[in-house]
Parts: sequence; structure tokens; C-alpha cells
Amino acid sequence: MTMAARKKALIFFSAGVGDALLLVPLVNKLKKQEYHVTGLFTSPYHCESIFENTELFDAVAIKKNKIELVFFSLLHFRTFDLVFLNHFSYSKSHLSLAAFLGRDVYCNFSEYSSLQSSKAIHFIEPKPDTHDALQNLFLYNQNKTLSDLNFNLNYKPQGKNSFNLPKKYITIQVSSANNKAPYKNWPLENWLELFTHIQKVSPDISLVVLGDETELHLNEKLNTFKSQNVISLIGKTSLNEVVEVIHNSEFYIGLDSGLMHMAVALNKPTFTIWGASNPKLYGYEWMGNKHKVISLYLACAPCSAWINPNTSRVTEPLLCPDFKCIKELASEKVTKAFDEFLKAISTPLPSDNAGSGPII
Repeated sequence: MTMAARKKALIFFSAGVGDALLLVPLVNKLKKQEYHVTGLFTSPYHCESIFENTELFDAVAIKKNKIELVFFSLLHFRTFDLVFLNHFSYSKSHLSLAAFLGRDVYCNFSEYSSLQSSKAIHFIEPKPDTHDALQNLFLYNQNKTLSDLNFNLNYKPQGKNSFNLPKKYITIQVSSANNKAPYKNWPLENWLELFTHIQKVSPDISLVVLGDETELHLNEKLNTFKSQNVISLIGKTSLNEVVEVIHNSEFYIGLDSGLMHMAVALNKPTFTIWGASNPKLYGYEWMGNKHKVISLYLACAPCSAWINPNTSRVTEPLLCPDFKCIKELASEKVTKAFDEFLKAISTPLPSDNAGSGPII
């Protein structure tokens, strides 16, 4: 007597690092339900490398152009029981491919298309002020709650120290969204004030600054900060190497970004500074005191959101004349909040093992 074949699920990964990691709870839920899960990576940001040292997927397909996608769909016509296409991955061509690949397609982005009338296409209405990872999980089961989100990558540490980093360090990202979102980015001068404060309260820990090639210009100002404890890896790491660097760190400080989501997936505490984007959609403060969100929460925010953005002041975040939400966030407010965060993560919970010490 042979065992029944496992049902097959396919998930499109077509956007950036953050979205790829926000899909992890959906993958984990499908795996728990014993689906054979394939990740279809069409993203130009090489997000597949995040998962190289994990066993998250049963199969990975990397298709970076339309010709490769067409051949993939021809070879896998109706191979999959379920296909998932979230709002970041949506396009009319992707929807067509999804309908070709699977018996049932689930999507949370609605746009007029003849395919939308197909009984195989299921549109899941997104919910306002609901975390994006939960929106993704709703594609499979709309009765799930925040407590059902499992971000664990089950990452296998490589034991590498490619950059000769000290044993004890925190990871910091001072720029977000490939340096294209000024409404997310706190002024670098303020960051340097925070660096000074961190070194004052925790002189034994190093600060490792992460970023990609679009942020190399930040090194000029970072180099003016004369301290052996500040190490810039901006433009020096691959995405796969960043996973290992964050995994070996004590915690993460940064912005609404892909690396914030990566830190959460690696079970690291996060201290994040927010401007125009919505912490309810992307933040993690709901997970407890290991995750701290700092924002001015202005009346015009959040103007950057894929669902129900606040358009009371501008119709597009980049049109904002002053970016008050992030530029007027005083360093004194941030350093005070950081001290509270540090105290919270340094205090063992009652369930912690006896004798466990503070992170710093």
C-alpha cells in the first residue's frame, strides 16, 4: 500500500527582501499542513539567497525573465494544487502564469482582468491595519491571527566570520529601501548621536553598519566617527553573508526595511525608527518587549501604505515637502527609547533559564 502523494503549493516571490520574509509564515503553515512547497523566485533582488542555508522549501525555482517563466509554466501545467500570489508579486502576466500552473490561485490584489472571472482565481479581500505577514497567511486561511505567525527560518549557521567581526556586536542599518525612500530615512547626523550614546552606555559592544551599494556614500560621514567600535560593511556583503552577520549579532537597530524582517526571522530583538510607513502593517511591537518601534505618529501618517494610505497631506510619500515624520524625530527621544529597550531585553523573563545574563 503506497502513501498518498503530498499536495503541492507554489508561492511567487517577486519583490524585495522584506516581502520575501513576510511570506515565511505562509510557507511554514503550508509545510505544517504537509504540503510540498515550491518557491518561485522572479525577484531581481536575488531574495532566493536568503534561504540558501535553510530547509524552508521542498523545491526552489529561480526564473528571472519572461521566457524562463513561460517554459516553467509549460513544464508544470496544473502541477500545483494551490498557487499564492500576494499584492507585491501581482501582475496580470503573473496571474496568467499562476492560473496556468495551479488548480486554485489565491491573490489579495484585485485588478480588472478577464482571468478574475475564472473559478480558479480566488481574491482574498485585504484587511486594513493588519500585519502584512498575516495578510499573506489569509491567502491560505482567513481565520488565522497574529499568534499563528511563525517567522522562523530554521537557519543553519555557517560558523563563518568572513569580516573578522568581534565576538559581541549589534547590527545597524541607517538607510532603507535602496536609498530611495527619504520618508523612511532618519538623518545620518542623528544616527551618529545615537552611536555616541550607545558607546557611552555599552562601551564593550561594537556597532556593525550594514547596507548595499546604493548606500556607499554614507561611508564618508561614517568615517568621520572616530571609533574602532564602529565597523561599516556597507557595500561589502552579499545577501547571504548578511544573514550570517545578523544571526551572529546581539540585536538589530534600524528602519522599516528588509533587514528588520530578517532580524525577526532570525529571532533577534529589534529597535526600529519609523517615518511615513505603517508599523501596524510591517512592525513587530505586538510580539512583545523584544521589539521596540519609535515614531512621531503624526496626524498625516502613515502616507506610505499599500492599503488605505493617509492622503490628508500628500497623495504620494515622495511628494512630501519636508518629511517631518522622520526628520523631526529628535535624537533625544530615540536615545531615551533605546535605553528603555535595552533595559527590557536585558531583563530575563520568569521563564528564562536561571543565571541567564543580559544581552549587553
